[in-house]
Amino acid sequence: MAVTRTILPRKGYVQPQHGLTDYEADLDGNFSLLDANVVHVEDLLTKDLGLNGVISGFALSTSGTLTPGLTTGVLFAQGFRYAPASAPNPGPAPASATTYLFYRNGYGFYYQSSPVGALAGDALIGKVTTSASAVTAVQDATKLYGQISAAPSAPGNFTLQHYLGRTPTGAVIRMTSGGAIWFQSPTDVDGTNLYLVASDAGVTAKVVVW
Repeated sequence: MAVTRTILPRKGYVQPQHGLTDYEADLDGNFSLLDANVVHVEDLLTKDLGLNGVISGFALSTSGTLTPGLTTGVLFAQGFRYAPASAPNPGPAPASATTYLFYRNGYGFYYQSSPVGALAGDALIGKVTTSASAVTAVQDATKLYGQISAAPSAPGNFTLQHYLGRTPTGAVIRMTSGGAIWFQSPTDVDGTNLYLVASDAGVTAKVVVW
């Protein structure tokens, strides 16, 4: 008797082998319900809350070629988890330029001049600067739940790039010195920057973003 196995489309549940028992219909129905209705962590984070980005790893490094070094890691993009078993190859960056490396589920890595993803839900890996033939500088993206150091040199308004690849869902300022830093109004954040105000020169803070 033939044995078939079906992998369900949403979460990859594998239905039981057919042809072994008389209960395939019930089992298939139960697994289909699980596949369609069980809420996973990635559903909550990336679909319901709209979060995407690097969770851990995916550290960039300079290179003697136009392809930057990149470690393994875990990220969420387009509602899916991506965690390669070995270091991925992001491909060569444009020569003599500063670009941003992104990952899109089902598409792969790509570079673009903007620090905001070409499609909502793409995950920013980081910034890559090249000469004519090599990667000369890199800047890793801020982790999905990460923090950015703020150290303005003068009182008043200042701007801080957050490297999330999207507009933050939330941000909290944690002071690490006397004085105060607060958000500007009416524009406090956008897809690229945090817009802040310092009470004095020399104040410092960590801005927690997600």
